[in-house]
Amino acid sequence: MGIQYQIDEQGNRVAVVIPLDEWEALQAELHGEARLSAKDEEDRREAYDALARGEALDLGKAMADW
Repeated sequence: MGIQYQIDEQGNRVAVVIPLDEWEALQAELHGEARLSAKDEEDRREAYDALARGEALDLGKAMADW
């Protein structure tokens, strides 16, 4: 479900319906909070797990991939 607009009898947009995930991401951005996409969160978890296993992080590669 994407963003939906509600209109009045003249066809003017009077309201908007935003999916909750999108709304929460907008709120986090507005308040300066970092909010990762599902893919970024998965990548973050994988990188953290690799570091926990003692594997070195290639910062140059990580930055190039990002």
